[in-house]
Amino acid sequence: MNIIFWGSSELSVPFLELLNKKKLKISAVVTSSDKPQGRGLKTLPTPVKLLAQKYNINVLTEKDIDYETIQKLSPELSIVVSFGKIIPKSIIDLHKIGMLNVHFSLLPKYRGAAPIQWCLLNGEKETGVTIFWLDEGIDTGDIFVQEKIEVNEEDDYYSLSKKLVDVGCNLLENVIERIAKGEIVKIKQQGEPTYAPLIKKTQAQISWEKTADEIHNLVRAFVHWPKTTTKLFLSLTQKIINVKILQTKIVNPQNFSIPIQENISVGSIVSINKDSIIVKCAKDTFLAVLKIQPENKNVLTTQQ
Repeated sequence: MNIIFWGSSELSVPFLELLNKKKLKISAVVTSSDKPQGRGLKTLPTPVKLLAQKYNINVLTEKDIDYETIQKLSPELSIVVSFGKIIPKSIIDLHKIGMLNVHFSLLPKYRGAAPIQWCLLNGEKETGVTIFWLDEGIDTGDIFVQEKIEVNEEDDYYSLSKKLVDVGCNLLENVIERIAKGEIVKIKQQGEPTYAPLIKKTQAQISWEKTADEIHNLVRAFVHWPKTTTKLFLSLTQKIINVKILQTKIVNPQNFSIPIQENISVGSIVSINKDSIIVKCAKDTFLAVLKIQPENKNVLTTQQ
């Protein structure tokens, strides 16, 4: 079976590893162009491109892709994971079998570019992986298979991504085996769709006028990027500094070792102990801050 793999992010890498391990015929890998990254804005390839080069697989970028290029590859099947670009129907139609997309939500919930982040932002208790057939819409195609997983209160972008990738790889391995036997499944999406648009950096500013639940969800959704930010007043230096908050936990005020004044304002630090800084949020809820990063400084646990 002649396969093209489409992917750009670190989430795509384990899937390409899987296809290579299964010794499938990968005629090309399509990925994003090299881009400036990091503080020095050094131009770097995607992790998918690096892996493809390691395995001596032909690499194309989205700028190389057109009807004729894909037609020459005579693809039977494409696997798309976190590619980040819309693929034209004319290219989809060139495939003998079709194009399968691995999407990190239970479609039709969270169609779009950032399903993991929006799942966490909304405090979902479950999510999952959908492998579906690409069509001309955005995440609207028929479903081959889905699998649910639980989302824990402690899960953040990193831990939930790992769970979803593990489930997705297992599902994809099974799907490819079924397709090789001639089994094709196409199930229409059922239910009202919801959407997961791209995350904007402006969404990451913490407002202490929100509840501890809402802020905790913000922190765990954005810990990868763009990272939540707030301002702290340093009484010793009389300065206000910008701080990224990277890990939090919702706490019960009854567990505090010191009494809390009822009239204290939101955003105030009400307790500092060896493990965390406790901050008051809206509706008399409280958040433990466990890990922070002062502006232009290294990441610190609150123990430091």
